[in-house]
Amino acid sequence: MKGFVTVATGIERYYILAHNLLISYRRHSKSPTPFAILCDQQNEWTRDFDEVVFMDHPAHSYIDKLRILDLSPYDETIFVDADSLVYKDLNELWALFENGPDLGLLGSTRPNNETGWWETQNLGVLKEKVEYKLAAMGGLYYVRNKGRDLPAIKNTCKFIEDHYFDFHFSIFEKILEDETILSLAAAVHHIQPVAHWNDIYAYYPEVRSVSADIRKGRLRYNWNNGSGKPIKKGYFIHFGTLNTISPTSDGIYYRELYRLTYKSNKYLNFKDRLTLLGRRFVNHSRLVHAIAGLFPKELRNKYNHVESRGREHIC
Repeated sequence: MKGFVTVATGIERYYILAHNLLISYRRHSKSPTPFAILCDQQNEWTRDFDEVVFMDHPAHSYIDKLRILDLSPYDETIFVDADSLVYKDLNELWALFENGPDLGLLGSTRPNNETGWWETQNLGVLKEKVEYKLAAMGGLYYVRNKGRDLPAIKNTCKFIEDHYFDFHFSIFEKILEDETILSLAAAVHHIQPVAHWNDIYAYYPEVRSVSADIRKGRLRYNWNNGSGKPIKKGYFIHFGTLNTISPTSDGIYYRELYRLTYKSNKYLNFKDRLTLLGRRFVNHSRLVHAIAGLFPKELRNKYNHVESRGREHIC
């Protein structure tokens, strides 16, 4: 059986993000595939998922995403990061991985003598096995959970995790992280990315511009390092957690979430109408953003996150 999986552990905010992802997926799927959540608690945000799978002793960090290798309830799994919203039927992506490796990544490769996420001299016993550098973005992974090669890939991931700080990665050097572990493990097993992530989804921190309307399934974006030609066939936006909690991040996540969950304004009570209008002002007012930009970043992050008020509200 095929199925989608996302991960949420720890504080409630991550569960709300996962539920928002689920709503957006089902809105744009003609025939929804089962969607599971890997988590460490059951609450009001998990009840709408097709399956709830509990993990023991979660790390409450990036590394929890690696548990999809062991805990996914499906034979084939597509993992989507919880801080994402979907604009197109994700079931079209199964064909992308159909004839690929047991671990399907979206990314790019470059020669060993070029700058990358690791330096060859730091790889120790893995040095002779790695013929190129690979960088895979963590917004989406594919796993063939009963694949012949997956046990060996999992063992390599565990080895890299256990010796993580010996490799001196150039990103996430001081914290265990899924992207670096899976990228290096894929290189060890000579796995090539099936596509580049920017052809499949918009990673919001790296886009130069984005035009989106989740009600219509419209998504267009330009990459900072791209050719300038907009991508019109992306499937989802991977916002990054900070861009889902701070109104000073320009408010696209809030706007799209309102479009996704709220009925027309005429069905809202007076209090909710005022809330909607106020939030739109905060999200779109250049003056508000300019004033907020005068304060230190630490203060903006401390005072501008939005607490959840219920399933139908901004989170």
